[in-house]
Amino acid sequence: MNKSSVRAFGIACFVIGAGYGVYDKLNINPHNTNDEQAIAEYEEKITQLEQQLDEAKNQINQFEQEQKQGQAQPEEVIETDSTENDSSEEVELEASNADTPNDIIHATLHIYSGLTPYDIGKKLEDLGVVENGLELELFLAKPEYAKSIQIGQYELNSSMTFEEIANLITGKS
Repeated sequence: MNKSSVRAFGIACFVIGAGYGVYDKLNINPHNTNDEQAIAEYEEKITQLEQQLDEAKNQINQFEQEQKQGQAQPEEVIETDSTENDSSEEVELEASNADTPNDIIHATLHIYSGLTPYDIGKKLEDLGVVENGLELELFLAKPEYAKSIQIGQYELNSSMTFEEIANLITGKS
């Protein structure tokens, strides 16, 4: 290749690059219409999703209201059904009283090998013995309790403190 061929090739590359640049600058509108269309589509999707979100919130609110009404209805049923026999009335009273926080819940905790403080807290929360299993987990994670949790069955109730529960399941009574 001689010098003039290389020079011609370089000039051709420069001209092609300049041509692409000019073409890109002059044809801005077709790209913008695509961008504008895409933006319009995204805005449309956003409004649809916002509407779906509002509908979901409304459904949640309706569900919560139905639950509140459902909780209020057993008490009303107890008051209006006073003509029925006493045994069914006692069962309804026991069911409605089970929801009050003053009731003591009794449960049996089964601890087996490999059970972690997290598992114990979760089980007791599921049984209703403690309100916050995470707090119990953190309490049981203390070194004096975590190392000495004993395998077995333990009768617990919701009136017990975390320390009483920990002392019972670690055998430090």
